[in-house]
Amino acid sequence: MRNTGRNITASLLLLLFVGYWSSVTLFPHVHRIDGHVFVHSHPFSGSSGNPGHNHTPQQFQLIAHLSLLIATAATFVALVFGQAGAAFVFGVRKPVARRGMPVRVYGLRAPPLD
Repeated sequence: MRNTGRNITASLLLLLFVGYWSSVTLFPHVHRIDGHVFVHSHPFSGSSGNPGHNHTPQQFQLIAHLSLLIATAATFVALVFGQAGAAFVFGVRKPVARRGMPVRVYGLRAPPLD
């Protein structure tokens, strides 16, 4: 039962990553308004040269605030986990020693270079 839950969680995380990656990679676009450049990505209908959509100033402000919030939260979480000594990807593993198997050193060396 535990493996099934782990497989479902892994599949959902993979699906979430693929959705996010494809959205960011396939649909970025730029809006230039009053000398400011807004770059963001989301699926939209229309050709790549003419996106065919507009955003209100409130939507641009929301995009800016959400970007700042996500960047700040990610930085804070990374600092907290880094200070706590937590490993982000893999835990530190101890080397495995086989008990009952002595280490034998035979004193062999390479032949001379004559």
